[in-house]
Amino acid sequence: MKTKKTIALAGLVALLAGSAFAGVTRSQKAAIAFKGFGSLSTTMTETLAGSRKLTDSDASFEGKGLLGGLAGKAMMPSGHTGEFIDLAAMTTAQIDHKRKTYTVTPIEKWAETRKEMESAGKPDETAEEQAKSPIRIIKTDFRVTDTGETRTINGFDCRNYTALWTVDWENTETGEKGTDRLETAAWTTPLTGALQAVQAEETAFAEAYMKAIGIDMRDFQKDILGTQWISLLAAFDPVNGQAARMEVDPAKLAREMGKIQGYPIVIDGKYFATPKIKKQQDEPSTGGGLVGKALGGLLKKKSAPEEDKAPSLSFYTEVTLLKAVDVDPASLQVPAGYKQK
Repeated sequence: MKTKKTIALAGLVALLAGSAFAGVTRSQKAAIAFKGFGSLSTTMTETLAGSRKLTDSDASFEGKGLLGGLAGKAMMPSGHTGEFIDLAAMTTAQIDHKRKTYTVTPIEKWAETRKEMESAGKPDETAEEQAKSPIRIIKTDFRVTDTGETRTINGFDCRNYTALWTVDWENTETGEKGTDRLETAAWTTPLTGALQAVQAEETAFAEAYMKAIGIDMRDFQKDILGTQWISLLAAFDPVNGQAARMEVDPAKLAREMGKIQGYPIVIDGKYFATPKIKKQQDEPSTGGGLVGKALGGLLKKKSAPEEDKAPSLSFYTEVTLLKAVDVDPASLQVPAGYKQK
């Protein structure tokens, strides 16, 4: 009996020790391009264990024209940076590796900042003015298709799924009609035993963090489709970037997204938005967007025919490394010797 208790105790100690040092390391590259504004390319490696996550990023922004050149540095900064998230302490630290400094921010502050960013790209309209909007949504549709196509990407056996989100709209004042569409290709790899453990660790951390900053889990489903990036379009170009309320029944969204099986390795999306309100010939429309207000005159420029056909937004992410690691959560912290600002 004593032997059984000893074995059980030893097993429990081993389990607890394994859980304490179990972690995940993940590397990816990404590219996001905003039509007429510029593109941001990043490479990132993140390691998480328990309630801590440390991220190391290299970003490079290439602006287009005066608007992208002037506003790009402020809205999409380049350089070697990092982030340390400590859910137990409810803080994050933004790390500047070049200057070897960091800034600590309470997580609740990010919730406030997120709300401000969501409203930044929206026109300064009252509820009454919004209700009188000439844009009427005729039909919204969202479908996911299993293409059956397979490919090996970075050592992962992947399968391709496509998601198509369309919004048919009409301008009741002019009679003009159009369709906004979001086309997304997702390449996923089967959830093997090892990847299941990795996904469980990532999901637990993501859920806790999203709850802390006030993001609904349903938004997390839509984020794989790039809808968070779409919300920023109006800030860059309040006319051509306007989205025609890409909303869909939550039950249908969940049902269609449920068709995508496996862990996403590549997400490749393109969003095409049709201008809802034509600009005046001689005066550019600046709308209520943050950039539009500050740099309205810079929006007045003619685009090349090939640029007109380009997506308003394109985004691409690719996982280059993903594995379970043994890491002491205490080792995840701001690098030693860095000064707090």
